[in-house]
Amino acid sequence: MLEMIREAERELLSYPEWSSSYKAKRRIKMLMGKSVEPYDKFNWPNGLLAKGIADYYKKHKNSDEAREILDCLKRYYDAWIQKGSRMYYLDNAFGGMALMDLHQSVKDERYKKALEEIAQYLYRHERDTEGSFFYRPAQKNGYIFVDGIGLTCPFLCRYGSIYGDKNAVHLAAVQIQNFIQYGMDGKTGLPYHGYECESGIKYGIIGWGRAVGWLMIGMAESLACMDAESQGYEFIKQAYRHLVDKVESYQLESGLYSWQLMAKEGPVDTSATAMILYAIALSLETGILIDIHRSRMLRGRDALRNSVKDGKLGNCLAECLGFSMYPQSYGAYPWSLGPALSLFALTEE
Repeated sequence: MLEMIREAERELLSYPEWSSSYKAKRRIKMLMGKSVEPYDKFNWPNGLLAKGIADYYKKHKNSDEAREILDCLKRYYDAWIQKGSRMYYLDNAFGGMALMDLHQSVKDERYKKALEEIAQYLYRHERDTEGSFFYRPAQKNGYIFVDGIGLTCPFLCRYGSIYGDKNAVHLAAVQIQNFIQYGMDGKTGLPYHGYECESGIKYGIIGWGRAVGWLMIGMAESLACMDAESQGYEFIKQAYRHLVDKVESYQLESGLYSWQLMAKEGPVDTSATAMILYAIALSLETGILIDIHRSRMLRGRDALRNSVKDGKLGNCLAECLGFSMYPQSYGAYPWSLGPALSLFALTEE
């Protein structure tokens, strides 16, 4: 795993790397008055990497490499704070997960202040009539993406649990309950990629692997931090268990999952697999799931381990570009490496 940690540290501090041609095109667009994507190194791929590194650190605090790992996390978050702790999108919220671990370890109040800024950004974020976060409010399309469940709810629930903010936990519960009510396919029990509340129309394909992964991570991490008396807890727990049963029925003999769960003859996707298995492993540890799920999880974990080469995890689907826009390009990306590290750290023997 150390080779994976070294690779994750390198990617955390460098991703994304923009080419000179991209920078030139971006500059031209700006001069023409066109909107451009921000230079954002606090986005969800970095958040997944940081969490994987932090999860490994928590299991190896007394190891020889612990100080180096902690220093990497400090460098990453210090750079973000020095640039103003800027939040551009919901995607940025997942970076708060490892930042909470860092604050708990070193008790630096700068990190607590940055966490408060993430929470306030989410409190202010525009929502639909049911209280769900619009994924990109500026686009004025009313879309709710399942990604948002995994990106925001783990942070909100953990933040609320650690720092005594019940409103944060409640806000997360609303996001999950709404998606279960409005974003699922009744026949398969799997999620669509998203929906629009006012029309009731559901978008994207059913059972896209990373959509399932984001939903499961959002639910598993939230349940791990919620009190049994929290509003929505029992509903979310039962919905999660039902979802896990449905998802496991699509697991391949190899232990992996395909890029779209029902496309069993299609390419496997290690990012979807790592996210799904990490959620299951976490829920086994917290007692949300019973031990009958362990053998399937371990079979998939071992298959992922066998897929690691030079610290990287290939066969990972490229970045999604929107509803039903899933480029069939596969390689090694942060969104397979990060959750795989979290999974491996959690299930080390």
